[in-house]
Amino acid sequence: MSEDEAPEAAALQRAAERRLLLADADPADTASLAAARHLQTLADALRAMPDNPEWEQYRCLCHWLSASDGITDLAAAAHRYNATIGFGEWPETALDYVRVLNRLANQLING
Repeated sequence: MSEDEAPEAAALQRAAERRLLLADADPADTASLAAARHLQTLADALRAMPDNPEWEQYRCLCHWLSASDGITDLAAAAHRYNATIGFGEWPETALDYVRVLNRLANQLING
């Protein structure tokens, strides 16, 4: 991973690695294996995703939240969400994932 990589892609990558560890520990755990593959796909797609209005909106919301402790709360909310991917949540595309991040950020800003 490059130093300028989006932290969101790195977080998805770490979540995929955790799921792979679970799948390696229990070969019958096909759900963790499927989740790991999907998380990896999302991470790769997020790295390759061109700039778009929703990604830009997310960056602006992060900037807004970084003026307070809100950015830490957003990171925690994203971490919790990432843990549910494959187990109740399944964003189909990187753009769907960014939309979820935008929703989480807006919830923190708007209460």
